[in-house]
Amino acid sequence: MRRVCPPKRDPSRRWALLTVALVAVVATVPAYAQLVRRSAEREGGPSALNEMVRTEQQFAARGLVVGWKQAFLEYFADSAVGFDGEQVVPAKEMFRKQPDPPKDRRLIWEPRYGDIASSGDLGYLTGPVRRIVPGQNNGQPFHSLYASIWKRQPDGSFKVVMDMGVPTPRPVAFADGFTPARRTDVYTGKVTAEAAIRSLKDTDAALTNAARSGQADAYRGHLAEGARFHRPDAMPIVGQEAILTWLAGQPGYASGESKFAETSMAGDLGYTYGAYALKGDQLSRGFYVRVWTRGRDGVWRVALDVLQPQ
Repeated sequence: MRRVCPPKRDPSRRWALLTVALVAVVATVPAYAQLVRRSAEREGGPSALNEMVRTEQQFAARGLVVGWKQAFLEYFADSAVGFDGEQVVPAKEMFRKQPDPPKDRRLIWEPRYGDIASSGDLGYLTGPVRRIVPGQNNGQPFHSLYASIWKRQPDGSFKVVMDMGVPTPRPVAFADGFTPARRTDVYTGKVTAEAAIRSLKDTDAALTNAARSGQADAYRGHLAEGARFHRPDAMPIVGQEAILTWLAGQPGYASGESKFAETSMAGDLGYTYGAYALKGDQLSRGFYVRVWTRGRDGVWRVALDVLQPQ
């Protein structure tokens, strides 16, 4: 998610300590389902991914022209909501209450990696961020890592429905250009949207509950190829082996609750969010966000996992 500070903090600090997770809760209606199916037939697969990437690039370019606040208002879904502490508030309403960012402060980001559902209606992107604040950090940019979830809207456009960000100790390296996630095992079964969401919600809740006994054991067997873990003030952890090794040294959950799940029309990609608290440190609590992909065996596996401490 892109981090947006509370009103008394500097509003241009996308990576402020208080994080707002941005979520769009969009009802599935027959007219929308028909639009998505027609769009998938016309623009599915690589074409839809390219469209989503171009939209993110346009979003980033727009932010340099009009500032982050106006760009966020233009590129976030109307139904987006945000987490502010324990409160859920409309994201756009929250943005409108923020003062306009100073013109000499810049937020620069670009999509470098991501994936989209085979139905072409839901996907995610991630990449490096530079926040430039004149007079701070000895003139050097502050570095961060963003991840955004995009959903095709009833008018056919893509909008951000969730946006996550974590500060990093140095620039995050990606391959040149944009790299699509490698996903050769894609779910092709027939399932209703309601059944797909229920399946994902149950899987997310089971993983969250299992993390109380130990995170490594909970995630073992539930990581997609090329899975990514984004944690504040750390470089991203990429790949099943690296993630499990890292998780073995992390505390289990003291508590956790799965709160939301949404899937693509094809039922092969989805995302969830919920609340967590880690054992041993009362300050290690907040929200988790997970992007999931589903294989031909019908099993959901985590492709992206982000913690957003509050």
